[in-house]
This record gives sequence, structure tokens and C-alpha cells, in this order.
Amino acid sequence: NYTAPEFSIQLIADEFDTSISYLSQYFKEHMKITILEYSTLLRIEKAKEIMEFTHCNIQEVSDQIGYNNVSSFSRRFKQVTGQTPGEFKKALKLE
Repeated sequence: NYTAPEFSIQLIADEFDTSISYLSQYFKEHMKITILEYSTLLRIEKAKEIMEFTHCNIQEVSDQIGYNNVSSFSRRFKQVTGQTPGEFKKALKLE
């Protein structure tokens, strides 16, 4: 569950009964991005979906996608999308 705060590559490796290094190498080879990058993209897409279809505030969105800190979420959201969560929500209202 990529939205769980306790999500880790170790948990995935354990699930597949393999090492973190092998799993990471295999994933990167086949997906062309790291597991962490992939999970971040999934979380940000989920956040965008939540903001589009609910009235949750930024803190609630951050909590729902597994970020313990709203500042970290906002920073990562901007890195991925080019806008802050607040800017994204505002743009949705203009559509």
C-alpha cells in the first residue's frame, strides 16, 4: 500500500522474498525509474484525484497519501507538477 506512511522498499522486498538491491535493480531496469520515484508519482496522482473529487484540505490530502508532514508533501507535489497543491486546487476551481 503505497499510501501508508510505513511504506518502504524493504516491505516490498520482504513480500517478494528478495533483497532490496535486487528488487531495486530489477524495477529500475524494467520501469526506467526507481521504486521511490514510482511511488512518489502514484502518491501525487492520488493527491490530484482527491483534490479534484473531494473537499479535503491540503493537510487531509497529505495524510491520505501517506505524508506525515504537509510541508514535505507540498514540496514534493511542486517538484512533480510544477505547482503547489494550493495552486492546483485553485486552477481546478477556474475550470
